[in-house]
Amino acid sequence: MDKRTLLAIVLSVVVVSGSFVLQEVFWPRQQTPVANEVTGKTETPVTPGAPTPVAAAGGADIQAADVEIASRTVTIENNVMRVTLSNEGAVAKSIELKRHLESGKPVQMVNAQWGTGSAFETSFGGFDAEALKVPFEVSQTGALSWKFTRSFADKNGALFAFSKTFTLQPDEYLIKVEVGIVSANGSLPVLSLDQVAYTLSYGPQLGPHFTKLDGTQEFRKYYKFNGTDRQEDGLNRETKVTETSLKWAAVVGKYFAVVGIPDSTTYKTIVSNKLRTGDTEVSRLAFSRPGLKSSTTVDTFFFYVGPKEEKALAKYNDGGTNEFGLSSLKLERAMEDNFLLGWLEVLLKWGLQGFYFLLPNWGVAIILLTILIKLATWPLTAKSYRANAAMQSLQPKLKELQEKYKDDPKKLNEQTMGLYQKEGVNPLGGCLPMLLQIPVFFALYGLFNTHFDLRGAMFIPGWIPDLSLPDSVWNWGGFVLPLLNWTDFRILPFVMVGTQVWTSVLSQPTGGMNSQMKIMTFGLPFIFFFMLYEMPSGLMVYWCVQNILTVGQQWYINTHFKKVPVTTGKPNLKLAPKKPGNKISK
Repeated sequence: MDKRTLLAIVLSVVVVSGSFVLQEVFWPRQQTPVANEVTGKTETPVTPGAPTPVAAAGGADIQAADVEIASRTVTIENNVMRVTLSNEGAVAKSIELKRHLESGKPVQMVNAQWGTGSAFETSFGGFDAEALKVPFEVSQTGALSWKFTRSFADKNGALFAFSKTFTLQPDEYLIKVEVGIVSANGSLPVLSLDQVAYTLSYGPQLGPHFTKLDGTQEFRKYYKFNGTDRQEDGLNRETKVTETSLKWAAVVGKYFAVVGIPDSTTYKTIVSNKLRTGDTEVSRLAFSRPGLKSSTTVDTFFFYVGPKEEKALAKYNDGGTNEFGLSSLKLERAMEDNFLLGWLEVLLKWGLQGFYFLLPNWGVAIILLTILIKLATWPLTAKSYRANAAMQSLQPKLKELQEKYKDDPKKLNEQTMGLYQKEGVNPLGGCLPMLLQIPVFFALYGLFNTHFDLRGAMFIPGWIPDLSLPDSVWNWGGFVLPLLNWTDFRILPFVMVGTQVWTSVLSQPTGGMNSQMKIMTFGLPFIFFFMLYEMPSGLMVYWCVQNILTVGQQWYINTHFKKVPVTTGKPNLKLAPKKPGNKISK
């Protein structure tokens, strides 16, 4: 080949190449979006090797290395739970509790119907930063352990590896989550402009399924525990942040809880029910890590995701009773406690469990416990009746005093108290059984509202299938009764009102009722009707049986006791004669 031909070829190549370069500089081609074969989402092609932008808090631009990773889910399953993990963001899409059922299926603890997001989401930056959604590489690191890893470039362009490792043990409701950050060149990764490196959160809502958070059928409480004291954060569509170190923080429902246990790093602990776009009812728990101080960091979190059972929670107080070797966590403090009546609630719980052991039906156990309580209070009830009868027998003398000293209240009070003392009558004696019922009622309310064994406990099929919920014989579907927000027709509240009125009528004096007595007799039961309409059926069974027993008790008292009018001296109350001809001694 001569020199002229060679020069012509070289010049042609230069001209053609130069024209392509000039075309790309001054008239660039428009890239056409293509569909991702794995996710089905439309994405814009990127130049191979270029990092992919990922939004973060504080204006920082964290770039994910451009590596093609297919979407994938893996499952970790032990004897008590099944956790489904997605590599898109390295999150838990599902956590099922195998030993606790709802409609025949395991209870789902990631209740995604109420909001956006998943459990164990991570964002670079604070709580409000956008969560990572890029796919991670997945590798199994143990029989019950999976690791998710992806490379990123920090705000300064330095590469680092970000990982999350999820580990279970065979019989634990505890999930171990390790978050690792390793710099590729030994530099300190800069993940955000503020003082937060990343945030790990659980959300959007815990399970199981519920229709509303009314405080009775279901509720949410937010606890934080510093090792000695437990505090509750009341939330009103807001976010609260704790800057100091905590032993753990929890989002608690009626029967289940999520407890986040960080390591010794001083994290910002966040609880929130504030709604974001796409949320309707959320309860989020999060930990924000302070800025990194090392090129290699591994943070360890534990999340208890399970039932509010004391046995399951208290096992983490002794390292020898759990497979992770954790101790002194006092997770049982995530359960509600009754400071004033806790001792009475414990006694009633023992009685209820004892009756269930004899007859394994919780509804029957409640009835037997009610009978036991009634028998235990019978002496006080009889004494109360005697006091009421004595007060009624004194009414003529009291009226005389009222008429005589109507213009001198001080003298009237002195003479009245003198009459009580002379006749040996205690005007408050009839109130004692009623006062005694108040602490018993509140203790039973706490017991029936949170006792885990009552969840799903069948009493009467078709009417009371779950003693932890209100009874229902007719559901109105999507219709909600205005003002009252009722969705079902319930029988037990009507039985409660009827028996309560019946009891009050039987206990009234034969001479008729004044206006105040009528209000007490007919008004209070209807007030209780509206107050207790949505109460757990276990509590309503107790109340109805208690009223029915009181009706029988009052009938017995009315039949076997007679009131002797006071003339002189103390009122003499004796058992009525059971056979004709017997006389009452005076």
